[in-house]
Parts: sequence; structure tokens; C-alpha cells
Amino acid sequence: MRLLLLLSCLFLSLPTTVQARELRIALGAHYQAVEVPVGGQRGGLSAFNEDLAQAICRRLNARCFTVNVKFGEILPGVAAGEYQLGFGNFLRTPEREMQVAFSDPIWRSSSRLVATSATAQRFAAEYGADSGLDKLRNARIVAVPETQQYRYLQALAGPQDLTLLSVATYVEAFTLLREGRADFALLPMLSAYPRIAQAEAGTFEFFGAPEAGRGLGGTVHIALPKSDTVLYQAVNKAIAALRADGTYHRIVRRYFPFSLE
Repeated sequence: MRLLLLLSCLFLSLPTTVQARELRIALGAHYQAVEVPVGGQRGGLSAFNEDLAQAICRRLNARCFTVNVKFGEILPGVAAGEYQLGFGNFLRTPEREMQVAFSDPIWRSSSRLVATSATAQRFAAEYGADSGLDKLRNARIVAVPETQQYRYLQALAGPQDLTLLSVATYVEAFTLLREGRADFALLPMLSAYPRIAQAEAGTFEFFGAPEAGRGLGGTVHIALPKSDTVLYQAVNKAIAALRADGTYHRIVRRYFPFSLE
């Protein structure tokens, strides 16, 4: 009886991060209204985030459940305790930090304009091949609401005679480009890259240089509840351990032919 009591005390004295804790993880469903893999195979940033989340869970000795959630619902859900980790490719901003805590960086982000090759050639002939957002005029640009890209375009649209279009997912943005209903999409580069790479050669391409300033790029973080400091510290330790033993870099190479640092 004493032995059983002693073992029970030892178990309860373990940090919560090494117990079989259950965590709900929100994965941003930017890609499709229902998350269906491209070409029947998992790939790109969505799969990278899911694999990284599972690797963190293994480090935490936690049992995790992933849920595909619309981008605009992730931070409120994490703040309300509905989800314990939120993967939405979040840049840290003062506004967002009022709602949630953010992990140490997991990668660096930049934004890119995407167009069909025909549209890119037409605008390059008019504005120059190195044109970027600041030089565009009279263009239809699509973005996902609640993202940094959409917020930036809201301020830019009026002065530059741009028509701002909104869609719920990145897949819908590519559909508008393909059907000629939008000239450009402004998207996180890593979110756009898999779609461009998997499309038929010459269908889509990046236009202009990467945009990292003005809130369009920076370090990307996992969202966590502000009240759960134990989980916050444990997740940061897990990220550091995954980098140190090479697991993080193996996951990156599984989906991207370049570094995310």
C-alpha cells in the first residue's frame, strides 16, 4: 500500500508536460474549404505544420488531436481555451499578443504576388519585370481576410486604384487567378510555393520581389493560451530540442527544397 502511494505521489509530482496530456491543435485551413491533399498526396505548408505539431506532441508526451480551422477562428479559439496550440502561420503583432501567447519562432515568412504566367508577362511589359506592390495600378488582387496580406492591401487599394477581392482559402485564390477573375494573389510565399510547383509548368509564377517589411513578413510562431505558462515553456523547449537533434530540419526537407530560416 505504501509503495502504491509512493508511486502515485511520484507520478503526480511530474511536470504536466511529461504526463499523457490531451491537447487540441488548430491547423489553419487556408488551403481548401475542406482540407483535401493536393493530387491525393499530403504536401506543402499544411502538411509541414501538421508534422511539426505531431513532433512537438511526441516531445511533450502528449496525446494530440488536430482540427482544421478557418484562419480567423484560430486565435479566438486558442484564447478561449478551445485549442491549446494554433498553427496559422502567425506573425507576431501587438494586436495578436493581446489575445494569445506566441512560441519561439518556427520559421521566417515573406509575402509574394502570384499571377498566371500570361498575366505576369502583361504587367511586366507595362510596369517592368521587377515591379512590386508599390508600382501596381488598376489591378485586381485577391487575399484571405484577417491575414496581414489582406490588411496591407486594404490600405493600398484606394491610393493605387486596386480592386481588393476576398476568398476564404488559398485554393480559391488560385482558382480566381486561373479563371481570370483576379490578376494577382498576395500570399505567404511558403503557402503559395506548393501550388505553383504542383501546377502544370507555366501556369503560375511569382511576380516581383518578396515582401517582408510593412507587416508582410517576419518570424512565424505557434499560438498558445496566455494563461498556460507551463505549456508555453514546454513547447519552446520542444522546439529547441527538435532543432538540436535534426528532427526539425528533416521535416523541412520532407516538403521544401530550401531552408525556412
